Amino acid sequence: MTQAHFFSNISLSDYDYDLPAECIAKFPLAERDQSKLLVADALTGRLEHRRFFELPDLLPSKALLICNNTKVISARLHLQKQSGGKVEILCIESAEASPDNAFGLMETDGAVWKCLIGGRVREGMELSKAGLFNGKPIFLSAKILPKTNGETQVRFQWSPQCLPFVAVLETLGQVPLPPYLKRDADESDKVRYQTVYAKQGGSVAAPTAGLHFTDAVFDRLREKSIDIAELTLHVGLGTFKPIESADVADHAMHGERIAVPKDTLNKLLAQLERRKDGGGKMIAVGTTSVRTLETLYWFGVRLAKKDGDARNSNHIMLSQWDSYRLSDGGTLPDASESLKTLVEWAEQRGLSTISGETQLFIAPGYQYALCDGIITNFHQPHSTLILLVATFLGKSLWKKVYDEALQNGYRFLSYGDASLLRRW
Repeated sequence: MTQAHFFSNISLSDYDYDLPAECIAKFPLAERDQSKLLVADALTGRLEHRRFFELPDLLPSKALLICNNTKVISARLHLQKQSGGKVEILCIESAEASPDNAFGLMETDGAVWKCLIGGRVREGMELSKAGLFNGKPIFLSAKILPKTNGETQVRFQWSPQCLPFVAVLETLGQVPLPPYLKRDADESDKVRYQTVYAKQGGSVAAPTAGLHFTDAVFDRLREKSIDIAELTLHVGLGTFKPIESADVADHAMHGERIAVPKDTLNKLLAQLERRKDGGGKMIAVGTTSVRTLETLYWFGVRLAKKDGDARNSNHIMLSQWDSYRLSDGGTLPDASESLKTLVEWAEQRGLSTISGETQLFIAPGYQYALCDGIITNFHQPHSTLILLVATFLGKSLWKKVYDEALQNGYRFLSYGDASLLRRW
């Protein structure tokens, strides 16, 4: 079966809209939870204008919120050539064969990272930067390595060597703001371009739906017996990549590293049990949480169907076409059966956290397995994230939501306002 078969009825023009530059939020609001919140009911088509601090009033009791606890690293470095010229390096991900960027961030004896380079460099060129860490000198050198599979890799060395690489980045680097903000990061971005629950370093972009949450909002959610589950997806630059091909089937979906603790899997299974009685709602905070949750289901399907080498692996791997290939004919396990298979696999492999990489591509025709609701910002035209939203809401309602937001002064993209999309 060809890729085009899966998306034969999709016209990209149906998922485009005009985004005026003045609607893009350049800076965050003074208070996180004062953002506007557009509520869209996918079952009735009803829209409602609220504020984010009202979120606890809008969610059913005993719902489960799933949050991405990734942390944005100060991955943008401005280094100097020996000739005095300037070069900008953006660290994308560790080149080490590890399912988690945390491995490369904790290195103390040098690290190799895949990078984007701004400026003219050549293989073997050495760059450097000096600064102060807790009042003491710190020195970073970077050597441009031969390209691997078309990707630029850089070997970093620093002194003192007792420091982990993440401390070097936090000292000498800057927060990598999205390109559409068209400004340099300032000190406030180190706090505001980060969720209040960020823990696991490794992202070069924030899971922006989480930026609206405050401790006060979480306190009110818990008062309503709404539980929180955490997972990790390290956001890469691919999240900003538009669909440039005329045919959706020709788009190459980016891969991103994920990690889900066993405790979260157990919470998901408990919610699925509550679904039998009409409860058990699961709301994903952000599209990254959506993709991670749905990846769990599909890797469980791969395990149940003994697909490829899934059962012999210690890591999750889901390609962008797996979900469509597996659903094209034949019976699929339900969500509970799939996750139970996943938990059994993890126990057999002795894994307390399951990790790996996902390229899951959610587009119209995809059937959601776990998400009853999505909290998300307003996304760029011609993006895979628009397709994800449209898949959840339907072709006509997603456009109605975006038109409503534009007509009512909502702020768009990373530092913009939020939406609650629901199916209950």
